[in-house]
Amino acid sequence: MADTIIQYLVQTVAQLLQQEITLILGAKDDINDLAFQLDVINAFLRDSEGKRDENHVVTQLIRQIRDVAQEAEDVIEDFMLAAEKQRKSSVVAKVFNSGNHVAMLHAVAEKTKEINKNIANIYSNFQQYGISMNVGGESGDPAHPGPKSSKAVQRRRRDVEKDMVGRKDEVDKITTKLITGRPELDFVSIVGMGGLGKTTIARKIYNDAAIRNHFTCRGWVFVSEEYDTRQVVLGIVKTVMPERAPEALEQKSEEELRDMLYDHLQFERYLVVLDDIWNPEMWDEISQCFPDGDKHSRIMITSRYKKVADRVCPDSDLSLRPLRFEEGWELFSRKVFRGRPCHPNLQQLGEEIVSECKGLPLSVVVMAGILAGEKSVDKWQRTRENVNSILAEDKTSTEILALSYHDLPREVKPCFLYFAAFPEDFEVPARQLIRLWVGEGLIQKSRERTMEDIAEDYLENLIDRSLVQAEKFRMDGGVKTCRIHDMLRELCMTEAAKENFLDSQREVNPSTSNPRRLSIQCNVPNFILRNSSTLKYVRSIQSFDRGNTSKVTKMHWKAVSEGKLLRVLDFGSIMVEEVTDEAEDLLNLRYLKINAPSLRQFPTSLVSLWHLQTLDMRSTKLTNVPKEIYEMQSLQHLFLSGAVKFPEPSSKLLDSEWSLQTLSTVAPGQGTATLVRMGAFASMTRLGLSDSSSEADWSLLADLNKMQNLESLKIASQINVSTILRKMDSNWFPASLIKVTLRRTRLNSKEFEIFGKLPNLRILKIFNTWSNLMFQGDSFPKLQVLSMASVTVQSWELKEGASPGLERLIFDHCDFSCELPYKALAALAFFKDIRAIRPYGSLKDSLEILKPMVENKCSVVILP
Repeated sequence: MADTIIQYLVQTVAQLLQQEITLILGAKDDINDLAFQLDVINAFLRDSEGKRDENHVVTQLIRQIRDVAQEAEDVIEDFMLAAEKQRKSSVVAKVFNSGNHVAMLHAVAEKTKEINKNIANIYSNFQQYGISMNVGGESGDPAHPGPKSSKAVQRRRRDVEKDMVGRKDEVDKITTKLITGRPELDFVSIVGMGGLGKTTIARKIYNDAAIRNHFTCRGWVFVSEEYDTRQVVLGIVKTVMPERAPEALEQKSEEELRDMLYDHLQFERYLVVLDDIWNPEMWDEISQCFPDGDKHSRIMITSRYKKVADRVCPDSDLSLRPLRFEEGWELFSRKVFRGRPCHPNLQQLGEEIVSECKGLPLSVVVMAGILAGEKSVDKWQRTRENVNSILAEDKTSTEILALSYHDLPREVKPCFLYFAAFPEDFEVPARQLIRLWVGEGLIQKSRERTMEDIAEDYLENLIDRSLVQAEKFRMDGGVKTCRIHDMLRELCMTEAAKENFLDSQREVNPSTSNPRRLSIQCNVPNFILRNSSTLKYVRSIQSFDRGNTSKVTKMHWKAVSEGKLLRVLDFGSIMVEEVTDEAEDLLNLRYLKINAPSLRQFPTSLVSLWHLQTLDMRSTKLTNVPKEIYEMQSLQHLFLSGAVKFPEPSSKLLDSEWSLQTLSTVAPGQGTATLVRMGAFASMTRLGLSDSSSEADWSLLADLNKMQNLESLKIASQINVSTILRKMDSNWFPASLIKVTLRRTRLNSKEFEIFGKLPNLRILKIFNTWSNLMFQGDSFPKLQVLSMASVTVQSWELKEGASPGLERLIFDHCDFSCELPYKALAALAFFKDIRAIRPYGSLKDSLEILKPMVENKCSVVILP
């Protein structure tokens, strides 16, 4: 990935040259020369975009540039870390280590000269083969994703695209079979090649209102080629019993999970979807989990192989047909023209492209992603010619998918290839992905926008091009989780390996390559020990080892610390026994996630990690953090266990703003209150407060208005915070708040009056309490979602003019002793969705009364 490395190096070298002159000393001239050469190469890479595959010599020279760029990256980062360590050391240490520092400077100068010489040799090769290095003209990238304001438009587009095109006959056939037929447990299989739309049609049926109303219990699990039986059973249990705490389920054995699933399902009319089964033996291993109670229960599977369907349900499979031309053209038009008519000059070319896709929905979607918003007839003609030549040779769809990859903006390509790190069918949390991209250095800095905003645009870009699937959505409409299709994942893995960008390791045996990034999908502790010699220049290590009981100990930290240029370290679910002193050598680290439930003391070695941006220690049992944490000025996202208290901030911090954007969750002690009061959290957008039984600790709420960028606030209290809220005024909360989550917090008219005056509040979530809902006129002017779980409601008054933009109501195990405000709810102009899970008291009857009053504009789903 030469493009990304060069861009990163241009910025890094510029930063280096801004440091004190003593830092670069004798290496200054050579580094200046390297900076110039990198600028020229960067311009050449921009100009050669799209021409590399046409010239094998250019392709080979690009690889040489990549190798040189990676070497330069190692040298520069190594030097910068050593120089920074020297600058931050004590006077005595500087004198003691001055000889080593001079030797290091000399080595950097010599190594930089060698790199410049290699670049000169590459130039000679360009001249030898007659390849121009002319980099004149503009180099802007018109494909750069739009500004943040375009996100709403992109989300609306995706809402339209959720509707499946065609296949009504198949949908009706499957739906009828699921709802009617014999009372015994029955099966339906959807079979077809990858990319034909098996999961799409299954999801369409699964979410259909008739299916939701017919079955009392529904569950969905992705199986994939390399499945783990316990994980499959666990996945089903989580979806059919969402009320169970995930942490408790993770501790149960496979046998316990099987019994729990069987006992639950035997009293339900259930539908379970087993998506993407590859191995027929997999069904044999879990079939005993599904009781046959003559309740019209059903199991639906999707698979690429008919032999799987024959094993599960002989003679009950539907072989999915390709799309008809009319259906393919409708799908293509929706994604390319967004409801606008096709230009006459593009009609024939578009129809030819759709015809050449031969009814494969994935191919149609990918081709549409290439041409979405494109008006150039020449671009359409070139695309048409490429598709035709590939399909005429009967090549696989991978080559079609590669067209979409190569058409990506150059800065988005590494973000797409990063999906090679995740196992098959892995559901990727979007916010975590964005933090990983930033930590890896894949997002370039901008003066106008944050890197997180740019990264979110990149993700929206990939989704808009149908290269990534948005799986779940947040209540504000943003992407919550995403995944990538199997065929596209294969493309990612192939390209990532070719570019030496990332390597997925499934075997513990020593790796034969020296990848920049490692995704370890085997025994992680063993792999680290056996491959310690290859970690020196690795930039990231991620663990996806789910079934291993080995632990990370001191010897593993020692091995990992050899990778001094490591930027990302995520141990996943692997148990970390301790965080040793060796961790302080990972000075380049930007992202650290550890699973250490026995950890009670904050590791002092972590405070030395000056560049750390994300620290995820949610699984620990910390009670406090040291005052040295305030020296971690690069820290932006801090995730703790909930009962953690902050010390009084140091005087040094009083003169600077901490860069924290996310803090969740911490106890609202005196230290936290001081930080809020002095404005140290001015950059924070998300804050979670929890686990304090002292009213005095919650006094910090009075100063939250100092946090003018705060968008999300979570409060979970062991005491009744309402007594504190009654003393407050709505002006004590920042007007920037968009989402408020309250847990174990009793709400009456006074509290509702406070939150109702927040001008930008769109989402209000209430958990585990009882409440009198009072919506005064003109209150909650922008509220869109009201979600309640385990809430006892004694009264609800919704006056005219209140919450005029309310769209969704969610009731999860709520108990009502009052009726709903029928007329007020029916009068809401934007009301479109009510979802109730196991309603108690008068709630179920009230919803049945409300149904006919809102049936023309609102979906009412009641799950018993």
